[in-house]
Amino acid sequence: MTMIDTASAIPALFRAMPILDFISRDSDAYLVGGAVRDILMGRIPTDYDIVVPEDPKALAKSLACIGGSFFKMGKNRQAVLRGQFKDYTIDMVQREGGSIESDLRLRDFTINAMAIRLDNRSFLDPMQGQKDLANKTIRMVSEQAFLRDPLRLLRTYRFAATLDFEIETRTESAVKTHGHLIGRPAGERIREEMIKLLAAPCAGEYLQKMSDSGLLFNLFPDIAAEFACTQNHHHRFNVLDHTLNACKHLELFLNGKDIEGNDSLQIAINGIDDRMKPLMKLAMLLHDIGKPLTRSVDPVGAVHFWGHEKKGAELAKEILTRLKFSSKDTEYLCLLIQNHLRPVLLYQAHQNQTLTRKGIVRFFRSLTIDETGHAPDLLIHALADACAKTEKVCDIDPSFLCFIGDMLKSYFQDFVPRKREAPLINGHDLITLFGLKPSATFKIILDVVEEARLLQTLASREDALTLVKRWLLSNGKGF
Repeated sequence: MTMIDTASAIPALFRAMPILDFISRDSDAYLVGGAVRDILMGRIPTDYDIVVPEDPKALAKSLACIGGSFFKMGKNRQAVLRGQFKDYTIDMVQREGGSIESDLRLRDFTINAMAIRLDNRSFLDPMQGQKDLANKTIRMVSEQAFLRDPLRLLRTYRFAATLDFEIETRTESAVKTHGHLIGRPAGERIREEMIKLLAAPCAGEYLQKMSDSGLLFNLFPDIAAEFACTQNHHHRFNVLDHTLNACKHLELFLNGKDIEGNDSLQIAINGIDDRMKPLMKLAMLLHDIGKPLTRSVDPVGAVHFWGHEKKGAELAKEILTRLKFSSKDTEYLCLLIQNHLRPVLLYQAHQNQTLTRKGIVRFFRSLTIDETGHAPDLLIHALADACAKTEKVCDIDPSFLCFIGDMLKSYFQDFVPRKREAPLINGHDLITLFGLKPSATFKIILDVVEEARLLQTLASREDALTLVKRWLLSNGKGF
């Protein structure tokens, strides 16, 4: 990390953001928090927090005249006026306490408790945040910070993960003490912090730390039962340790590590949108939460988890609903969790020489949401899951690794190009050529034709129409 001294950082900021000069003309205003931290790290922020002594409405009105659009968030003295500009966001809030120093002492971490007075550009650092920034340390301003807003318990790990900082001992101890409060903040606030944490390239390390402190179990009580849940001979670890290891392996893959020489896996990783990566990590974190509730032991002592993937998806949906995830993201996460065993079952069929081309095509088609295919995500998930069963990646069955690579190759080189081709017939054809009325049968017929097209058993539109005739006759629909 490159640290920049305030003598050069502050002038550079004002050159990049002339609007700060405008703000300073009529107000005793301070730039505070993350923006100050970022400029000292050599970054030009896109989010700016401004503290003023009185109600910021008048200042917001004057800023709106030069291109901003402001709206209110929150209530009473905690209300924030957020201004959306073309390339940045400005949040303005009334100062808490009788001075800027008292306001800064109410903040979460020392690295976020620094300020710049805008009119004379002086730098304030009453909690020695600059020193902690240089030492790459997350340190609470006070233990009361967690009581005022328990979301800061999670933000401790989010900042540590996104900045790759160490958490100071007393701060981590306070998190352990007050971790039970994390359920109080609104679900959407927890969701946003969790996604930011999981987006960090080293999130797996901090999920482990959250487990060690117990905060992970306060956030997701269903995960707590995984610690005492031992597994069968296929696993070296209990469910919790396996899950955390799987998160780390998945993260390595998403970071482009441990995939050298596997072209198909590299193509799959490169094709994953950055927005989806934290969701994939969350799916891995939750993928085995159904195991403690489905664990059974048969008469010969073998451990089973029949239906744990379905139960896990049900539990995950409850969690995601509580955290106010969108319906689309919830569907995606539950899709991965409920189907996470399917690549292993396909591999077993492959080993037994019973895996058919039809089975592969149906697998690819079933993992589609709104025309977006997620089969590669699930195959990568399965590979990371398998890696986490043993001590080292090199211990994984090489034939399974080869199978995943072959499945990805088949998806990208065969299935996707054919999927992009226009369908041979559509609903209009069913109406005009066969006299059918729109109904649920339409989807069934079109799916039958599309599957046959993807299997290359249809060579033309005429073949497709012939298949429809046969289907109608065999299903008693006549023609």
